[in-house]
Amino acid sequence: MATQHVLVVDDDDALAENIGEIVAALDVDITVTPTGAAAVALATSRPIDLALVDLRLPDGDGTALLSRLRAISPDTEVVVITGDASIESAAAAVRGGAFAYLLKPVSPPDLLDTARRALAQVALRREGARLRRELERSERTNREVVEAVPALVLALDADGRICLWNRRLEELTGYPRDEMIGRPGRDLVGGGGVRPLPTRAGGECLIRWERAEVVPASVGEARIYAVGTDVTAEQEMLRRALRAERLAAVGTMAAGLAHEVRNPLNSALLQLQVLGRRLDRGDATPETLRPITGLVEDEIRRLERLVSDFLAFAQSRPLQLQPTALAELCRGVLAFVGPEAAVAGVRLHAVLARDLPSIQAEPERLRQVLLNLVRNAMEAMPGGGDLTIRTSHTRDAVEIEVQDTGQGFPDETPIFDAFFTTKPKGTGLGLAIAHRIATDHGGTMRVRSRPGDTCFTMSLPIPGAG
Repeated sequence: MATQHVLVVDDDDALAENIGEIVAALDVDITVTPTGAAAVALATSRPIDLALVDLRLPDGDGTALLSRLRAISPDTEVVVITGDASIESAAAAVRGGAFAYLLKPVSPPDLLDTARRALAQVALRREGARLRRELERSERTNREVVEAVPALVLALDADGRICLWNRRLEELTGYPRDEMIGRPGRDLVGGGGVRPLPTRAGGECLIRWERAEVVPASVGEARIYAVGTDVTAEQEMLRRALRAERLAAVGTMAAGLAHEVRNPLNSALLQLQVLGRRLDRGDATPETLRPITGLVEDEIRRLERLVSDFLAFAQSRPLQLQPTALAELCRGVLAFVGPEAAVAGVRLHAVLARDLPSIQAEPERLRQVLLNLVRNAMEAMPGGGDLTIRTSHTRDAVEIEVQDTGQGFPDETPIFDAFFTTKPKGTGLGLAIAHRIATDHGGTMRVRSRPGDTCFTMSLPIPGAG
């Protein structure tokens, strides 16, 4: 802190010097002057923290000087010292704003104590003024930042009323801040996220809000600050992109379905043409016709499977959720495919966690997923091998693994894509359907594969977890 300055005004040189020496013990600068005019000139040229003024001066009254000094510098404290005390002079000193009124002769301890308290008062007042200036400068800077930032900024007080509405909001909505300050604003920002913001023109913009709630330092200050970004154009572009993606997906599925339908149709048509030629030749014995009709029947059944799988994949219906014990479901699937596995030389294993929690699921659809994965695994081991169903759980989810010892497939293989298949007569929808069912349950489906170790993992959420 800067050294404080004390002015002694007294026409008694010896007494003035004596007062100055006593007060100098407070580590202050001392200036002594004999007249009021000199004191005024000095106060005008530099700050004075404390003036010790004699009541009787050659060029005027000390109380008049007191008022002039306070007018020049309101922070200056004045102590009146007099050897001719009267009620009138004391009252005049009080009216003029004197810090204290001391009688001569003044004892050094009293003088030091009075000067110390007066200087402390001045220091506190000037520190308060400095802090107010800093606060005003900070607030001005913050207001300038709020106005300049390329975002929508508003604040709500404890009652949810708008107490800040920046220029960007004025420009976007057409509502001036004077009209918006004090109005309810909770519905504008809600809990954050994308919300509609009405405009004066009668339309609305979509705003993505980020909220921050603070504890105010005093009553009336903002409690909620919200920064928003206009995402109207972004949301419209997103809708268009989603619409385009859906149309593209429909086109892809239609092309895939047409391709898959064409193969059995072509095969059936060729067989029917062969059948026609044999009939024309009169070669219509059961032995010659049965193989042809059998092939046509196989292709029609293939078409039926394809249509059924496609509908299962394309149509979304609500899940019929119920408590489901996955261990029992896994045991049932293994028992069902047991005879098939024995014929194929596949050894079945079950590693089922005993503490597996029950989940909310549609058992038949999960059974469809497991059967698909198990049969795919068996087909991946034409020479036999080991197939393992394993269950486990984390804090948030249960997991079912179907692992086989087949030859595997490259990492980039699009096995979950609709109509992708490596089977000569597969529809290419089995794994796509399995993935869809896992997703409908709020879960995921993932896979890892290398020669001798392929593992599909279905993860399903535990109710109430997280």
